[in-house]
Amino acid sequence: MNMEFQAELVSRFFGALGKSCAWVPWTPSLPNAPIGEWVEGPEGAFYMRVRDDLGVDGTSLAPGERAFLTWALSSSPGQGDAEPMARLRRCPARDLVAAAAGRACAEPIRQAAASVPLSAYPAHLVAIEWSTRVGGASEHRESADMVKKVTEAYVEVEAWRLSPHIPLAIASVARAALRHAWLSLGHAEMDVRGISALAAQLASALRSEAMIDARVAVSGVIRTPQDAAAGVAMLELARREAVRRNTEAVVFGDDPVRMALLWLDEPSRAAFLRSVSAISEEETKHWPEGWGEIAEAMVRSNLNISEAARSLYMHRNTLLARIEKLREISGLDVRRGTDAFALFAAGALLQGQSALD
Repeated sequence: MNMEFQAELVSRFFGALGKSCAWVPWTPSLPNAPIGEWVEGPEGAFYMRVRDDLGVDGTSLAPGERAFLTWALSSSPGQGDAEPMARLRRCPARDLVAAAAGRACAEPIRQAAASVPLSAYPAHLVAIEWSTRVGGASEHRESADMVKKVTEAYVEVEAWRLSPHIPLAIASVARAALRHAWLSLGHAEMDVRGISALAAQLASALRSEAMIDARVAVSGVIRTPQDAAAGVAMLELARREAVRRNTEAVVFGDDPVRMALLWLDEPSRAAFLRSVSAISEEETKHWPEGWGEIAEAMVRSNLNISEAARSLYMHRNTLLARIEKLREISGLDVRRGTDAFALFAAGALLQGQSALD
C-alpha cells in the first residue's frame, strides 16, 4: 500500500470518530512490528505502525475500533501492493528467519523470490529504497534512473528490478563483481566489513551525487537458485535492521550475534538473561552503569584492557576499577573470554530486545 495513502486513511478514520490523531515516531524502543499491526506500549498504550518511521497512538480507540482500522488498512488497495518485495514488510519476522534458515517458506516470501532478477551465482541482492520526492510518475522514474546510474558506477549489476510505483530498486550483483568493486577502490581482500563499507559508500554517493537520501540493504550470499527464498528473507531482515539501527547501510550478517539475539522469542530472551545473572543477587538493571559497553569493548578489543579503555575514552585504571565492581556484583569477569562474551550478548539483547515483533 502507498504509505502516504495509508497515513491519510488513518487520519481520516480518527477524524470520523471525532478523536485526535496522535502520530508517534517509530523508534527502536518500539517493537519491529509489520506495517499495520498494533503493539502494546508502556502503561497500557496501543500503537499502530503506519510507516517504517511513523506510528499512531490508538489508546483512545475501543478494541473494536482498533480491529476495524486494521481490517480497513489490510483491505485497502494501493499501488505498492503489486510489488512482491514491498509486501515482505508485512511478513512476520519469524517467517523471515525460518526462510533465511532454509526451512518453511511463507507465500509472500516465495512470491518475492520469484520476482527478483537472479541470473548468476553466487550472488547478493541489494535493496535500495529512498525518500519519496514531491511529484508524479516522471519524478519517480528520474529518481530510479539516478539510483541505477550511481549504483552501476560503483559495482557491476547483473540485473535490476525497479518498482514503477514505490521508491525501491532491487539489484542482483554477482559475488565476483562485489569483490572487484571493493578491490578497485584500493582496499584489501573483501570481508563482511568491506561489503558494509561499500554499501555505506553507495548510500553516501547517492546522497552527494544524486541528492537522494537512500537506505542500502545487502543480503547474504545466495549460492544456488534454491537459495532465492533465503536470499530475499535475508534482504528483508537486513532492511529491518537498518531501520532499527537508523543507519543508511546494513549487510545481513554484519553483526550476527546481535541479529540472532533479536530473533529469540520472549521466553528464550528472558531465560538467557536469567542465566547470565544466575549467581548475582541483583537484577541486571541494578548492575553498574555502562556494564554492557564495557563488555562490548573488551570483546571487540580481544580482551586487551588498554585498547578497550581507549575505545571507551577512559583511563586504564578507571576501567580496571569498573571491571572489578562489575565482577563483584555479577560474578562474571570480562577479562575471561567466555564471561566477556556472555555479558556482551546480554548487553546487546537488553539494548535491542524490543526490536523483534
